[in-house]
Amino acid sequence: MLNLSSGNGGAYIRFLSQTQKWENSDKVAITLPLMVMDMESVRTGWLLLAVGQRDWVEDATVGVKGKQPSPEYKRGFSVKLFSKPTGVVEWCANQVGANKGFQAIFNECDKATAANPGKVPIISYDGSTSVKIGAGNTSIPNFSLKNWVTRPAAFDADPADADFEEPEAAPAPVRQAAKPKPAPAPVQDDEEMFN
Repeated sequence: MLNLSSGNGGAYIRFLSQTQKWENSDKVAITLPLMVMDMESVRTGWLLLAVGQRDWVEDATVGVKGKQPSPEYKRGFSVKLFSKPTGVVEWCANQVGANKGFQAIFNECDKATAANPGKVPIISYDGSTSVKIGAGNTSIPNFSLKNWVTRPAAFDADPADADFEEPEAAPAPVRQAAKPKPAPAPVQDDEEMFN
């Protein structure tokens, strides 16, 4: 089973609901490009985030709640995303807004998975919506499904391989000019055929 914990120093991105911005694992603000989402990597579980502390307790089965370790743990998710500018990154969150935004795009992609075998969805971040939930405010990131593509090799590559480079897409096939159709045979009268 995949271990998607960022505790190994892996690259990640996160959504800051108060500022409605994204940042990378270097804590640098980024503009989120179109991303390819690895549906096979999606995990759910209980996530504890506190100053200097991160603990992820994965559900045995995606979407089936395991036992909450303590009240400080909140429901969360983990998913691998890929784009050329970011490489493969993990997005792992337990904020209400992030959970709602991810749940919406996951459901949309999941419904179309069977019609796109062997492919993964390309999603775009389309801004966020501020909402009041309970006594607090949050932001829900909005996504849309753009297309489906063949699974990038980067999802299966060893990130420690410094020489790894995502291969370029295969060039589109060159269309051959259509062969000219043979000219129709001259029409003969019935009488000419028998003379």
